[in-house]
Amino acid sequence: METSLHKAPQKRQVTAIIFLLLLWEAGSATITYSVLEETDRGSLVGNLAKDLGLSLRELITRGAQILSKGNKQLLQLEQKSGNLLLKEKLDREELCGSTNPCILHFQVLLKSPVQFIQGEIQLQDVNDHAPEFMEDEILLKILESSLPGAVFPLKIAQDLDVGSNTVQNYTISTNAHFHLLTRNHSDGRKYP
Repeated sequence: METSLHKAPQKRQVTAIIFLLLLWEAGSATITYSVLEETDRGSLVGNLAKDLGLSLRELITRGAQILSKGNKQLLQLEQKSGNLLLKEKLDREELCGSTNPCILHFQVLLKSPVQFIQGEIQLQDVNDHAPEFMEDEILLKILESSLPGAVFPLKIAQDLDVGSNTVQNYTISTNAHFHLLTRNHSDGRKYP
């Protein structure tokens, strides 16, 4: 009987702490930055002290640290200026694949008093990949009885870039026998 009485307050304390942490995270604001992919290592992302409304002294005395989600530390905090810098070049395709927008999450930990602030970097795509067809040559088998205006679907070109940096149109060399139509699919890609 004595054991169950001691466990009940402990369960309530743990539940209360978890609840407070969830409320804290849900109610906290998120600091958002935007960076072009392939930006050089050491480039300025933003001034964390200014964006948090803290002086440099406060930032240092509160023991500010950047925590990245995952194993890789992508950002570094320059203590003397409060600047948030890129630790390395970021490749959008490597980090997010075809997901758009590409958002990388991090946290700012202030140790004294303890406070977590959510942060995110939206990694903007640059047009650093050329579209490619998977095959060098496309063979069309067209029946002799095909009527003018018959449509023959072609395979799409692959492009690792997204949004306005992906394939925008297709062209065909001018000739008297064929012309090219491009259709937009519901996923935003263009199909020849």
